[in-house]
Amino acid sequence: MNAHSRPRGARRDRDAVARRRAVADSIGTGNIHSQAQLARELRGRGFLVTQATLSRDLKALGIGKVPAEGSAPVYKLSGPPREALDAHRLHLEIKTFVQEVKVVGNLVLVRTPPGNGQGVGRALDLLGWPEIEGTLAGDDTILVVTRSRALAERFRRRLAEASGRKLE
Repeated sequence: MNAHSRPRGARRDRDAVARRRAVADSIGTGNIHSQAQLARELRGRGFLVTQATLSRDLKALGIGKVPAEGSAPVYKLSGPPREALDAHRLHLEIKTFVQEVKVVGNLVLVRTPPGNGQGVGRALDLLGWPEIEGTLAGDDTILVVTRSRALAERFRRRLAEASGRKLE
């Protein structure tokens, strides 16, 4: 895939996922007391961030400060970092790469840019939506199996809402 075939914001979104993973890893050490310290830590990992970006990342990951015994409060993840990142990544895959959705009976065809079918298929599997009986993902197409046309239509509506697009 070249830069011209990539959906707008796709690179920025992937960068955000990598950066947020680095934020979660840094916070996981338990020794981050300030955003300035976190910014320095991230700079060492190759991420140049602003205070506003850090604030958004901390909020998105559910990170807050907690008292630390014998020292200043430290940033702490609300849950295991993997879970927070995985939930964000699932929605990011759908929002970034779902381009077209077509209902065919009880089946749904989901189109993505080349090379993104597997990631979106995995995201759909992990979301655990009750409409989905199973998925089969290729390079740029995912086949979603539901039990009925009504469930396929309901899945299409949910996917359109999750992607933030009007999907026909």
